[in-house]
Amino acid sequence: MDRPRCSILHVIFGCCLLAVILAGCALLPVPTRSVRMDETGLLGNCAVFFASLDKRIEEAGVIDPGVFRVKNYPYLRVNRLLVSFHAEVDDKTSFAAWADRMQALDQDARKYEIANLPFSAVVALDSTKGKAGLYNKVAACGDLLKAADFQSTGHQLKLRESVSVPDEYITFRRVLGIYPLTRWFVSYGVSRWHADARKSFSAERPVNWRTIRYVSAEKIDLSLAHQIVVSTKRDALGLPKYSPEELKVLFRMYAPVWEIQSQGEDDRIGTPIWIGNGVLDVDTDQPRTYTLLSFTRFRNEILTQLNYIIWFPSRPKEGAWDIYGGILDGVNYRVTLDNNGEPLIYETMHNCGCYYKAYPTDRVQIRAKLDYAEPPLILKAPGVNPSTDFMTVAMQSQTHYVQHLYPLSRELQPATAVYSLVDYGQLRSLPYLKDVRRSMFSQDSIASGSRRLERFILWPTGVLSPGAMRQWGRHAVAFVGKRHFDDPFFMDRMFVETDSR
Repeated sequence: MDRPRCSILHVIFGCCLLAVILAGCALLPVPTRSVRMDETGLLGNCAVFFASLDKRIEEAGVIDPGVFRVKNYPYLRVNRLLVSFHAEVDDKTSFAAWADRMQALDQDARKYEIANLPFSAVVALDSTKGKAGLYNKVAACGDLLKAADFQSTGHQLKLRESVSVPDEYITFRRVLGIYPLTRWFVSYGVSRWHADARKSFSAERPVNWRTIRYVSAEKIDLSLAHQIVVSTKRDALGLPKYSPEELKVLFRMYAPVWEIQSQGEDDRIGTPIWIGNGVLDVDTDQPRTYTLLSFTRFRNEILTQLNYIIWFPSRPKEGAWDIYGGILDGVNYRVTLDNNGEPLIYETMHNCGCYYKAYPTDRVQIRAKLDYAEPPLILKAPGVNPSTDFMTVAMQSQTHYVQHLYPLSRELQPATAVYSLVDYGQLRSLPYLKDVRRSMFSQDSIASGSRRLERFILWPTGVLSPGAMRQWGRHAVAFVGKRHFDDPFFMDRMFVETDSR
């Protein structure tokens, strides 16, 4: 009598698993070809070069998934911020700035794709100048094609109307998972977590914690940081054009203290490394915080965002059936500055897109009604003067939940360990084997080995591999409805500005 029932369950499970596998392919960035492939001369040659390069990149499995290709324009890539300008770039100057930003995204991604190409592929593409030759040709051919492709306003309009970024939710999964029904069970679980998180959060220092504190090893002149934001030049889109030196100062100014309730090696931050056989680990002898610059839009202004990202070796499993534990864990702490260089809101998120929390200062207030199917968790930020205080991000042992956010005087020398600030891009091309490099993230944006058992339960939400660590720019931060960490309009949807100072 039990055998037919088991067969039915196996069929159902098999169908669900098949859906997960098939639908996972929907979010892979797809290379594109120039419409000038059949032309002769320099433009045709450049179109063929990009097609050949992309073929080698695709064959090697080294597509960088953080930003998305633009159909018919292999030298452009786009993110949610740049898409948000598509209806506004209606003059020559702003369109040129918009196209330049998209080209810069492509060149940045190709830098890592080329770095990760195997030697044989590089030789096949350029046997004399190698990777350096490929980098230079990407820039030169991109410039030629861009100048030719957008000479007319008609072609500019075509790009403006067609450019887009897919969201991080797979519709097919939601259909198969009867999302209109299952969303209510997910909503209940999210509401319970919100309630628990509100109870456990404090803007005060944790009590009776055995902790390890990490502070930035970098020292700066704190008086410089505010002036950088105010005085920096902006392009025609209004986006700041920070120099590398200016960015270093900004990131040092707002670098947090990381405080972790420590019970073992998995509560120490470090450097992601490949240790062979395709296995990622985190070297805790090298504490690092990875920095990433982003921008957002609020009240018709472009605001600077400073992202600080850390990695732990794992979230230890509490048992064989712990659906949340697994290899790798990490937290993203983000500071959004106003155009006077003062913090407006703080945010934290695990590197899976999970456990998102916003901490507004008293200079913004929550909207009376939030237009989200799954409202974000919003908690009050402590008062912090960055000139005199560190913001301390205190996390629970093992789960690494952020439970405390509080100021700590810079004069107290609070560190029990120091970390270095390094660019997030390093994670996109790590030493793998001898003379071989590889991104920490696979082509679907997921960090190798970080998938969690919860993906077999939460797949009807449409999120690819819930709980897995993923590359910046690919974070869904809600299971119900749709919400993204890099949504350029999230602040307008969540907050209104007050006059409080």
